[in-house]
Amino acid sequence: MRKRIEPPGSPGMRRKGQAALSLLFWALGIAVMLAPFLRSRDTADEEGPDPVREASEQDRSFREALAAFDAEHGADLTGALVAAERKYFTQGADQIDALVDFSRLPSGQASYQRHCFGCHGTLADGAGPAARHLKPRPRVFTSGVFKFTSTPTGNPPLRSDLYQTLTRGLAGSSMPNFRLLPDELRWDLVEYVRFSAMKGTFENLVLEIAQDDEEVPSEEDMADYADIVFERWDPEELKAVYPPIPEPPFSESSVARGREVFTDPAGANCASCHGNTGVGDGPSAKNFHDDWGYPIQPRDLTSGVFRAGDTSADLYRTIMTGINGTPMPSYSATIPPEDIWALVHFIQSLEVKQ
Repeated sequence: MRKRIEPPGSPGMRRKGQAALSLLFWALGIAVMLAPFLRSRDTADEEGPDPVREASEQDRSFREALAAFDAEHGADLTGALVAAERKYFTQGADQIDALVDFSRLPSGQASYQRHCFGCHGTLADGAGPAARHLKPRPRVFTSGVFKFTSTPTGNPPLRSDLYQTLTRGLAGSSMPNFRLLPDELRWDLVEYVRFSAMKGTFENLVLEIAQDDEEVPSEEDMADYADIVFERWDPEELKAVYPPIPEPPFSESSVARGREVFTDPAGANCASCHGNTGVGDGPSAKNFHDDWGYPIQPRDLTSGVFRAGDTSADLYRTIMTGINGTPMPSYSATIPPEDIWALVHFIQSLEVKQ
């Protein structure tokens, strides 16, 4: 039986042409998205101009600031930091050994360089080759500030917080989920990010104090600063925040109470940022920047997309603890638990079903 040949311009030929063109566009789009991650780390241009970062007054390169201090003061803060880190942040040092599982770091670092450097940078400073193209910017792990934690506002995350973010990603952002990465490798990555954050916190603290005092800290001072960091990151001192009362039933009265708290200037006053209808168009919406100096937009609550999770408990925790590094405050000391649950129900009622 002879194969039927479609004449040019026939519907069948047009469909084949459209399918081929669509496939080509998809392939080009995927190639553009993956290019920064597939390039060799030896050729990735992390040192090239980053106009987005240069426009920020807060997100400065630590290496550049450190070199500038040494040049301005004729000092060797760089050498002093290297010596201090060898003393306090290497395996065998008593305090760091109690905080970090060093057996996981080689695998965690290898996985980080394979999967994470494209956005977060080889130095975990949020300056990877793709960073300038992403909004919001990738997290600066070396700042020690993490947006989504189960710990009280201003505190470092638990291991489980980082694992959860790595596993499910951050909805509505460029941070994908890594569910397909073996479980052990995810925990290795968590440990490497924790260690990078601890060491980065120490480095930034030392640099900030040195800039204020206009001199290199003494060895005794370095020991004190290391103690501050270790105490801050001690897992024994970090506790997850849990709702103090169970969630009441979702009801019309609960949603109505949530709406009152949401819009009341003397209550949560969420409407000033998120707008009365929750679409993120409040009177203050265009005036916000995060701690790294980048413009930040309040969440459109009607989308149903929440980066820290969309369960009732996730929403409660976000309202209770706030979001570190952003203008979103903690309401744990100002809003009663029952009103936070009412807010959760009101926010859930806002989702526009597609």
